[in-house]
Amino acid sequence: MALQYFDIPVYTYHRALTASSAPENPPLVLIHAFPVDHHVWDETARALTSLLDGSDHDVTVLAVDMPGAGVNPPADADVVGEVAEDGAYTEAMDRLAESIVRAVEGCGYEKAIYAGISMGGYTTLSLARQFPDALAGVALCDTKPDADSAEQRARRLAAAELAERDATLAPVLHFAEPKDGDSAFKKSSTFIEQFRAWINAQTPAGIAWRQRMAAGRRDEWDTLRSISAPAAIISGTRDDSAAPDVMRPMAQALVDGGNPHVQFTEILDSGHFTSFEQPEQVARALDELIQTVVREADAPAQRSSHSALQQLQDLRVSEPLRDVPLTLGGVQWNVEKREELGEADWCETLKSPDMHVIFVHNGRVALAKDGMSPSVTTGHQRHLAVVPGSYVSDEVGVYRNALSFLGSVDGQSFVAVDVSRIALKVELIQKAVVQYDWINLREVASLLSARDAQLAAIAVGLERWHSKALYCGYCGARNRLNHAGWAMKCSEIPTHEGFPRIEPSMIVRITDAQDRILLQNNLAWEEGRYSVCSGFVEIGESVEHSVCREVFEELGIHVENVHYLGSQPWPYPGALMLAYEAQAEEGSVHITVDHTEVRDAQWFSRDELMSALARGQVHLPGVDSIALRMIEQWYGATLR
Repeated sequence: MALQYFDIPVYTYHRALTASSAPENPPLVLIHAFPVDHHVWDETARALTSLLDGSDHDVTVLAVDMPGAGVNPPADADVVGEVAEDGAYTEAMDRLAESIVRAVEGCGYEKAIYAGISMGGYTTLSLARQFPDALAGVALCDTKPDADSAEQRARRLAAAELAERDATLAPVLHFAEPKDGDSAFKKSSTFIEQFRAWINAQTPAGIAWRQRMAAGRRDEWDTLRSISAPAAIISGTRDDSAAPDVMRPMAQALVDGGNPHVQFTEILDSGHFTSFEQPEQVARALDELIQTVVREADAPAQRSSHSALQQLQDLRVSEPLRDVPLTLGGVQWNVEKREELGEADWCETLKSPDMHVIFVHNGRVALAKDGMSPSVTTGHQRHLAVVPGSYVSDEVGVYRNALSFLGSVDGQSFVAVDVSRIALKVELIQKAVVQYDWINLREVASLLSARDAQLAAIAVGLERWHSKALYCGYCGARNRLNHAGWAMKCSEIPTHEGFPRIEPSMIVRITDAQDRILLQNNLAWEEGRYSVCSGFVEIGESVEHSVCREVFEELGIHVENVHYLGSQPWPYPGALMLAYEAQAEEGSVHITVDHTEVRDAQWFSRDELMSALARGQVHLPGVDSIALRMIEQWYGATLR
């Protein structure tokens, strides 16, 4: 069995529609190029889905992200294996390949068709060498089996050093800059803008990690001669590093090794990223490979594996939700400390070695720039600007009404500073305004670590409540912060005290007797954004009653068997999402939208939802939402 050295996220582009009595074909697993992530396959996956739908060779299409790609952080130093004297990771490529095999096994597949482009091709060859029995087929796009020459290796490692040292993406921006001889599409603004956006969604540390991995890889010419599974070699005619003249000998090596199923495809007017430059041509080549694999595949083994996976998915649907975003940071509330801090000298308190400060303002959080543009709010992991309390104690400690104690994590205590409550003439605040990126939490919550996301959610939730509770609700006098930000006390009558108010809101996943899910597009959202039903709990009703009432009011559906799944704080501005599942009553599946809050609603089977996602007809909620977790739990796999 393969070992899981690295965390490998698996994304689903398309789920095969297979009759219950028929075995499932091995999936296609797409491995991306450098310096981007799995999105380089997006257009090819869409084109391929249209070819697979309804065919007799339909397969599930998956994609993975390497460590250091997209939102997947670089692997820790203690798991990369041997490191050469020059800094190259000599075992990491093999460990990546092994981790991908393990991740695919975790999805229920013993075999798969692996397709790698560029650096993804290096990984695919390593996988083929180590795990030939896991290979149902192989596609190598815009890649080569050679190890780096000494000069290439030195250049790659120098670029890694520069990216990491200067926290910059500059060493790889040239991938988005067209040259003479490039394809017409690569010279277009569409390519340049999209590819630059994909690069900007990476991290300098991730770029450096992948370069060191590639620098340490081995030569794989012998591997080509050992591959017996159906194979496709795909080369762009304008590729200056893996042109047809370079890749045709790879196909010959496969044939020389005795492989009877080898196809070679030239992709016209395409450079090094054929999957994005000419997705229709690449999709047709992959479709041809899939047809060959399906004819040769050992279907019974796949069937038993898939059946076991489906049973696990069926069991998972009714389980409570776990790993709910904004709740996983390990924050300890330390309520007793609020009393201590309520009357303490903040200037002295902040000087404690365990005290750290973050900054908020009008729903925004201060983020470290990390060498990135402040407009980068997708794909690239961001970090809260965290400052030791001793650095700011004298300047902000006197502003008691601006300070809120958030709790502690791993022995470190955190305080939020609401800069709107501090005079702008304070030098520290003037510096903070320009030194950090100030981004709305809702835009970046999914890009923060679990700790940072939970701290930011608490800080913004308190700050939003403070802004709405400036005056005493009894007498109208000015309120002041008390209990280290967790209470508001009237400045005139001390017995008038208020505490944070949270608005309970139910959110429900509705299924029918066929296990279809009901998703809706609300008028307040952009067209195409679909999610589960939600609404506020009203005075005098239980949450379960709210579920039944809201679903009928918005969708005209009667539901039963209402069960609790979990909850999530939602500080936009102050809700608590209470998640439920419910089933449509027999005979109550006809949808009647109210057209006051809901624009459209539809029932989706798993295959229908995946098809709509692949075509771009449906977009799901953000990855920081409990709504997405509810949908993914029903589906049985990660969808974003």
